[in-house]
Amino acid sequence: MKFFADHDEQIQILRERGLLVKDAAKAKRILSRENYYALIDGYKEPFLEHEERLNPYGQERYREGTEFSQIYALYRFDRELRMLLLNELLKFEKNMKSKIAYRFSEKFRDKDSFLEPDNYSENPDHHHERDRIISTLANLIKSHKKRDRVRYPAIHEFFDKHRNVPLWVLVNFLSLGQIINFYQVIDGELREGIAEDFAEEFSEEYTSLSLAASELDAILQVAFPYRNKSAHEEVLYRFRLPHPVELGNLESRLDMEAGSLKQGTVFSVSALLKLVLAKEEYEVFSSELERLLNELKAEVQGQAFGIIMKDAGFYSL
Repeated sequence: MKFFADHDEQIQILRERGLLVKDAAKAKRILSRENYYALIDGYKEPFLEHEERLNPYGQERYREGTEFSQIYALYRFDRELRMLLLNELLKFEKNMKSKIAYRFSEKFRDKDSFLEPDNYSENPDHHHERDRIISTLANLIKSHKKRDRVRYPAIHEFFDKHRNVPLWVLVNFLSLGQIINFYQVIDGELREGIAEDFAEEFSEEYTSLSLAASELDAILQVAFPYRNKSAHEEVLYRFRLPHPVELGNLESRLDMEAGSLKQGTVFSVSALLKLVLAKEEYEVFSSELERLLNELKAEVQGQAFGIIMKDAGFYSL
């Protein structure tokens, strides 16, 4: 059973475990703002001593010379990493929504064509998810015809003015998970066309690229959990997908070794974003990521930094 410990006691516990706390007053302010569990339990792992010769009883001990400020540096790095990744993943999400709405509406031009089951994949395996998507879209429209307790005023205002709500309006109010499901249940021709739209944009700014719908599925499979993780105060740098992702030829198209991205690490999602972001946006993202890594390296050296980089997928020890 865990008992309450005040900030002074928390610092004493850390010192007893071998952590150097050079400025106790500053450490107390940090613990007051950030919470002991979120900071220490979330980010202590790269700094713990696991070598049996130095920690024969396997107790929670910090590697010699580890400072409180280093754990806090990793914590700050991860927070900035979340914000950086979220910003770029939101751009990808917006791009995906825009392309789906445009291509679907271009092909099926009748009013409320997205509510017609016949306008989706004929594959019976997709019918359940198709019906869920149609129901979600229909309920969005229905719930915003009323003036009271409107969740999204923009939908109500559009309906009030035009007496219908097209897909290019509704997609803005779908989650990324719903958009991924939508992409999976539209017909094969549309799926391939949307993937080709991304490939075309890449080809105009870099070199010629082909992108299959299944490969765009794989990018989304990596991006989706990072989108959700980045939006919450969860540890991100060492997150990876529970199962390897089949990426087809995406790694070779990024001039990377086969298997280097399949684990779905921070490095994986950072590399794959190149395929779906504008070149200028990706260059800014890469520059900011490099800055974060350099700042972390300046504060966290040696074995701990190597462990962090391995956890994030940037290199193997």
